[in-house]
Amino acid sequence: MLYTLFPVSYDLSWALVSVLIAFVLTFFAIKIGIARLPKDQGRKYAVNGEVAKGKPRGAGLIFSVCCVLVFLVFVPFRWEYVIYCALFLLEMLSGYLDDRSSASWSELKKGLLDLAICLGAATTYLAFNDSHNLALFGWTLVLPKWVFLLVATFVLWIAINFTNCTDGVDGLLGSVSIVSLATFAAVFLLMGNSGDLAQMCFIFIASLLAYLAFNASPSQIIMGDAGSRMIGIFLGIMALKTYNMLYFIPIVLVIILDGGIGLFKLLFIRLTKIKGFLKSVRTPLHDHARKNMGWSDTQVGYRFAIIQLLASSLCVAALLLRR
Repeated sequence: MLYTLFPVSYDLSWALVSVLIAFVLTFFAIKIGIARLPKDQGRKYAVNGEVAKGKPRGAGLIFSVCCVLVFLVFVPFRWEYVIYCALFLLEMLSGYLDDRSSASWSELKKGLLDLAICLGAATTYLAFNDSHNLALFGWTLVLPKWVFLLVATFVLWIAINFTNCTDGVDGLLGSVSIVSLATFAAVFLLMGNSGDLAQMCFIFIASLLAYLAFNASPSQIIMGDAGSRMIGIFLGIMALKTYNMLYFIPIVLVIILDGGIGLFKLLFIRLTKIKGFLKSVRTPLHDHARKNMGWSDTQVGYRFAIIQLLASSLCVAALLLRR
């Protein structure tokens, strides 16, 4: 918006300034707002769930608002981005209200809210973009718009739920998300005409780095559903904007495995009533790593991030080989 209202040229220096401002703004906003956040009530079935009890929760409210403010001021103005920003805030707000609630919202209530926001995001994408296909190894499948709408809505919905499940270890979701965001930024830069999207990714990375300054193990704050849901829908929309949703799989692989296996296990048991399915695997996988494999919180964060870095490197290398 800055470039629309004032005669300021859009170049690399201003993009770097926006990243720096995102970090400083988020850092001091958290420092000031930490005392006003709701307190975590502990998670009964999570490994070390009681350790989080009493910590400020819902810090995602702060870094999400800071990100959106920087997006609106420093990223070249497009109505598509404005709508996405509104949807980011709506998704964050639904998570934050759940964070503040004395009783956790029902799965149905949260699921329907997520579905409505995801449908809005997918509809917005189709309104502003002509690409509605899937591609893999040179093979392209052009989907009818209504089919693409359903697929895109589903991808966004599972992205939110996967990130929500992955948020359970100090520094884990923030660290892995930074790797995924950096990978999306690399993809956009390789595309050659998506520098503004790469800038958005770097701005988000800066805000998450400021958050990690308080969330590194042992954490002072927790992002809560407000943060994990914002991260989920952002990653999903970035996957859409690559014009090939299949990039979502390698670029968000660790989050898919960590959060997705647990959701798949739960769904399978509910549908089949086979309670012994994957009995030896504790989910989310970060709990399996801590409880069954003896990894510390720090080891989980670093090792999961390293695995994602390897998957992301292979994805970027494959793109470079195709050029």
